Amino acid sequence: MIINLQQLTALLPLLIIMLTVITVILSISYNRNHFFVAVFSILGLIFALCSLYFLIEIIPINVSILFHFNSNAILYIGMILISSICTCIFSYPWLLKYPFNKEEFYLLVIISTLGAISLTISHHMASFFINIELISLPMFGLIAYSRYQKYSLESSLKYIILSGVSSSFLLFGIAWVYSISGGLDFLSIHKSFNFASEKEILVVLFGISMILLSLFFKLSIVPFHLWTPDIYQGSPTSVLSFFSTAGKISVFSVLLNFLSYFSNSDNKVIYFILSLIIILSILVGNLMALFQKDIKRFLGYTSISQIGYLLIVLLVSHKNYSFSLEASAIYLCGYLFSNIACLGIVNLISTSHINNNASSINSYRGLFWSHPLLSSVLTLVLISSAGIPMTLGFIGKFYILSIVMIEHLWLIGFAFLIGSLLGLYCYLRIILNLYLHPSKLFKRDLNIPLNWVYTPSGIVICISGIILLALGIYPNPLIGLIKCTI
Repeated sequence: MIINLQQLTALLPLLIIMLTVITVILSISYNRNHFFVAVFSILGLIFALCSLYFLIEIIPINVSILFHFNSNAILYIGMILISSICTCIFSYPWLLKYPFNKEEFYLLVIISTLGAISLTISHHMASFFINIELISLPMFGLIAYSRYQKYSLESSLKYIILSGVSSSFLLFGIAWVYSISGGLDFLSIHKSFNFASEKEILVVLFGISMILLSLFFKLSIVPFHLWTPDIYQGSPTSVLSFFSTAGKISVFSVLLNFLSYFSNSDNKVIYFILSLIIILSILVGNLMALFQKDIKRFLGYTSISQIGYLLIVLLVSHKNYSFSLEASAIYLCGYLFSNIACLGIVNLISTSHINNNASSINSYRGLFWSHPLLSSVLTLVLISSAGIPMTLGFIGKFYILSIVMIEHLWLIGFAFLIGSLLGLYCYLRIILNLYLHPSKLFKRDLNIPLNWVYTPSGIVICISGIILLALGIYPNPLIGLIKCTI
């Protein structure tokens, strides 16, 4: 197959990341230098982000049968690259204290980023499966990277086993679909509904259900969520900022792309399954978060409900499809910057702890009285996650609620209301904890530097907080940008 200049230009972000991977490998092989590898990795990701500008004039474009670039994919790729850049920035101060090899961490992040970007533009089941694995395999190492910490190896082992089961279901579903459709690209699977008999359609629906089951595991939604709090608790905090954003954004984007070929009349079974899973995810995620005393487990459960809200956009009819793209993009922007800021603060506090472990919610009690700016940013982030007005999180939830109203999803709307109230209580519980006076019975071994705001991590945290507030007050620039890309 011959690739023309336009197709080569479309692959520019992937080529830059591949070049970064090769350079990092050579650097590790010849002369280990943590600072050089960290800076080069961040610069490579920034150049890949800037290269998206050259794709604007040539999209939509197909690069072989495997990949399809459109404006929506560029937006998701940008989010993934921002998440990866922030992960590398957050990881550097933590890795300075790490007693073992440090440079391989950045290599794993970049390879997983490559898989996430490739998954976003996948248009074929072959590239779909390969890139799912390309995301997951480096993630095993990232989760277990802090192997001297409690629960780290246990979390990695759980994720390896369950991810293997998930991949088995994915291959199983692909085989069933291929047996009827005769093709592995998304369009061929959709066309199989037009010529297949009723029994054959049932086979295709069964295969699609298996594929969705695998993706639901990656998104960690009910009832495939039981591993989530353990993985969150055992993983390094800087890894979570990548795991909870880049990984889930890429999986959601390919799920949205895959289901866009099917109308509600084609997939009533899938429509029912999605509705049930959305309701359970919203309610169970917020309900379980109420009882958590560990900040990472708390964030794990709240991520379940947040993805549950996001999946509502999958239930829209074709006439409102463009609005669903706009809603999902705005919601994901709020989700991205909320997670970056929140996990950045948790990472800052954890690395400032004497034992590198400040995961208890009690560690945050009275934080305002010693670090008012840090507490204010964390308060803003939690308010945005709760969907309170004047924040970007509210704008995202407002768009999701608009879909509920337009599509008359009243049962899901009721779950949305109950879940929002439960979530508000969960977040307010932590916010109030920040402003209580420190307990005299509980000693907090924190040593947060006074100049934290001038560090690279502090700058990222503050910028994320400013974005959440500024775009919450005046969201028109973001809405205009997203409308231009759809």
